[in-house]
Amino acid sequence: MKVVVGWLKELCPTDLSAESMAEALTSLGAEVEEILRPWDGLEGVVTAKVLEVSDHPSSDKLCLARVSFGSGERELVVGVRNMQAGDVVPLAGPGARVPALPEPLSAREIRGVTSEGMLCSPREIGISADHGGILILPPDTTVGVDFKQHFGLDDAVLDIAVTPNRPDLMSVIGVAREVGAATGTKIRAPVAELDEADEKAESAATVEVRDPERCPRYLARVIRGVMAGPSPLLVQARLTASGMRPVLNVVDATNYVMLELGQPMHPFDLAGLAGGAVVVRRAEQGERMTTLDDVDRELTVDDLLIADREKAVGIAGVMGSAIAEVGDATRDVLLESANFERVGILRTARRLGLQTEASMRFERGADPEAPPAAADRAAMLIAEWSGGTVLHGAIDVGEAPPRRRVDVRPERASALLGQDLSAGDVEDAFTLLGIPAVRRDWNVEVEVPGYRVDLEREIDLVEEVARVRGYERIEATVPGIRQAGGLPDTYRLRRRIREAAVRAGLREVKSLSFVSQADLRLVGDHEAVRVANPLRAEEGFLRTSLLPGLLHALQVNERYGVRAAHLFEVGRVFFPADAGVEERERVGFAMHGQAVPPTPGERRDVDFFDAKGALESLLHSLGVEGWSLGSSPSRRLFHPGRSASVYLGDELAGEVGELHPRVAEDLDLPGRVAIAELDVAVLAPRAAPWPSFRDIPQLPPARRDLAFTVDANVPAGELRQAIVDASAGLAETVELFDVFTGGPIPEGKKSLAFSVDFRAPDRTLTNEEADELVVRIVERLRADFGAQHRAG
Repeated sequence: MKVVVGWLKELCPTDLSAESMAEALTSLGAEVEEILRPWDGLEGVVTAKVLEVSDHPSSDKLCLARVSFGSGERELVVGVRNMQAGDVVPLAGPGARVPALPEPLSAREIRGVTSEGMLCSPREIGISADHGGILILPPDTTVGVDFKQHFGLDDAVLDIAVTPNRPDLMSVIGVAREVGAATGTKIRAPVAELDEADEKAESAATVEVRDPERCPRYLARVIRGVMAGPSPLLVQARLTASGMRPVLNVVDATNYVMLELGQPMHPFDLAGLAGGAVVVRRAEQGERMTTLDDVDRELTVDDLLIADREKAVGIAGVMGSAIAEVGDATRDVLLESANFERVGILRTARRLGLQTEASMRFERGADPEAPPAAADRAAMLIAEWSGGTVLHGAIDVGEAPPRRRVDVRPERASALLGQDLSAGDVEDAFTLLGIPAVRRDWNVEVEVPGYRVDLEREIDLVEEVARVRGYERIEATVPGIRQAGGLPDTYRLRRRIREAAVRAGLREVKSLSFVSQADLRLVGDHEAVRVANPLRAEEGFLRTSLLPGLLHALQVNERYGVRAAHLFEVGRVFFPADAGVEERERVGFAMHGQAVPPTPGERRDVDFFDAKGALESLLHSLGVEGWSLGSSPSRRLFHPGRSASVYLGDELAGEVGELHPRVAEDLDLPGRVAIAELDVAVLAPRAAPWPSFRDIPQLPPARRDLAFTVDANVPAGELRQAIVDASAGLAETVELFDVFTGGPIPEGKKSLAFSVDFRAPDRTLTNEEADELVVRIVERLRADFGAQHRAG
């Protein structure tokens, strides 16, 4: 919202500078983003009287104008000829500056005639976008005075960021109330004194509201005998500085009052309304109307229309049509000042892609009490600027709802704000805001005016007390706590997983939870939770796996030429469930490019064993024991021969392996890609308490190397686990160090060699004890796998 400071001071008389006013508003929560000075580039322009207009001797399109500016005369070459002798115009002589030009003006020769400056159009001096002719000033304008000072253009503009819950700040008076609260200045309401005719408005027009829920109130006034023309210069300048385009005096009056009071209005040419009737109704399905922007629009039954007895003439609260548009030929005006249901306006504006100054105010919540005062003010200005006559009374259908009354408990406000507040303190805060408040017993009853749609509960009013008294008066204190600090178990585990993944050489990424249909097909999931209002149309589902997001992150790194991208993510995945949505936490990682660190003298790409190594490091850091690798996952995402399922005991915890080459090719990821995904809920109960420590062993181990011949399809991990189980807890480490096939190993067999360290916590194991453990292990593996011990 752009607010002209001079306009603001008319409603809130104060000596504050623009900078001080911006600081005061920002401290109250109405953030001033910028202070604009739109007429800073206007210097040296004076008012001048046209003495003579003549033809240019060398051009049919140009003319010569001789003007007097009080202390002298000048001759200028002019490109238009809308002025005549006796007119008062703005003159920019040599050395003067205008906002439309970057450099000061100078005398220059045009077609053989020296032009001593220029006569200015409205656009060149920054009061409107009109560049069709020279600006003709009121005939009683004093000649020879500084144009900028005479017409009040030495002013600043505050650009205020308005939050959606404060539509009252989309008006000059709303901002004035805030300045008044900050300075203690009493607000002056804009004057609305009408000189009404004897003819009654009801005799000239009728209003019928067929949908009172969507239009709780519709008020119309009638102004006869208007003469369309330009608005006063100051009005045009203020509208332009506020971001609106001056049109005609009748239209400008409604826009001016909308900016001033926050109530959108619309003027209709009464002659364009069949029978002088206004009918507020819903559109018929498929009904069409051409709006003022010359776009033919198809409407639905959800759209509210302003119509007459025969046709639609406007979309309520959004935009009118050309059928009853006010123009040069308009003589009688029906002025609409209504209140429309905010959500309905929002739906219509969003569906049609129409965001207007009116719709922005209605969809945030316009003041339901404002239509009468705004209509009176606008009718007065229309009559004043256009010479029209306001008919007696108004056609008023509906009424404003009763005001809300909300109690504030001073002791509650004191507890929330950390200050000792009395009922008088609370009452004084609302008095400064101009909001009625009275003490009742131990509470303060606040009567919420219609323009404060954001004040609904006690906590809202407590915040108002804090705003007005000043946030800087609230001291910083440390709140009391009822229990010792710390992290919940779920947060602690998540932190441990992240730290473990970083120690495994991975870098964390964060991806959005939204995925596309293609991402779901990638991981083989056909059922997913659909998002009602996705950020992107193609990403309309919640993810069922972390891997698509990680693979897309690898794609980005590949495009930027990153040699090694080893990434992980801890996050939630979502699945449809009978009760709604089931959420599960996962940890996943994806590795691509060079193995890090590369072997000296050798560079290689990542493969299955890098993924397995990262998995081992992760599980080891978490203290998870008793895990094993099983058969390849069924998901098409994984390479069938270079992947495995991860089990914790008999429970499936996830998958690890290489990405299927065809999938990698589809994703433009050359070479091998190592991936893994684990279910945190399966890891959690098996993770060791954190932190955990143990002393360095004081006793030496008994080391044995054991080799076994087994069928080629027997997983090494299952043999390793069997060795651990058979050792009665005395096998401290079991490491596979050799896999051998071929002669003398029979065909279809393989040899697996393990290095086993036996260690007891309380004594040094004897050779006899170690040999007994070896015998137990050999018997266990022979019974479970048909393994043959290769002695020697």
